[in-house]
Amino acid sequence: MSLEATILLVTCFYFFWIAVIGMVVGSFLDCAVSRWAVGEEIFLGRSHCTSCGHALGVRDLVPLFSFLLHRGRCRFCGEKIPVDCLVAEVAGAACFLCMLLRFGLTVELSQWLIFAGLLLAVSLADWHMRIIPDGMLLALAVNRLFWLWLLGVRVEQAGPEILAAWGVPAVLLALVLAGERLAGRELMGGGDIKLLFILALYMTWAELLLCLLAGCFLGLGYAALAGKKRKTAVAFGPFLGAGAVLTICFGQPLIQWYFSLF
Repeated sequence: MSLEATILLVTCFYFFWIAVIGMVVGSFLDCAVSRWAVGEEIFLGRSHCTSCGHALGVRDLVPLFSFLLHRGRCRFCGEKIPVDCLVAEVAGAACFLCMLLRFGLTVELSQWLIFAGLLLAVSLADWHMRIIPDGMLLALAVNRLFWLWLLGVRVEQAGPEILAAWGVPAVLLALVLAGERLAGRELMGGGDIKLLFILALYMTWAELLLCLLAGCFLGLGYAALAGKKRKTAVAFGPFLGAGAVLTICFGQPLIQWYFSLF
């Protein structure tokens, strides 16, 4: 076997398994958040069909493939399986693959896989319950601060960038508060603002602006495709999370191109 063929085979091997890990993480997080949303114990009891309550076996719990094999229905009662789990599994695989493409097989990749997993948990919580738990935001902050320490990044290096990035959510917060006072209703959830402050630990101010812009476009696109009526509340956390992953993995060339225009 040639060197090129060997490299290709090894690369496919890593990509396959990182996608599988992402799907497993997505499946687990969706199950955990779904149980939390209805008041069930997160880590106790077997997975079961939400319609008939039948306990699920191994063949029912293989990420992605079980959904496709059973055509999106419970094999016991025939009711449709909520598509949320499939979306979470695909999102987990996509996020992990994007991080692998961006950072390669480096020590730093672990930081970004944890980041992607926590961000997916935040997105699912906001989607299911319309809240962004402070504990998840704290975990995101701790992950970043731990890796900054582990990688030997000094406060005087990271501090100015973080303060500059915090300017984005600070200005947005002021605009939202002013807008809410004029409109007499909530325009943006407090959890979304807090999430932006946490994302500022990971991104520069320019990246954070691009993340916010991408999240707005994704949210508007979803609302249009789903036929949401005007003034209908839509969870913004998942779109902000998607914007963050896209910005971190693919945003730098776009930012550099934009600044090159001046």
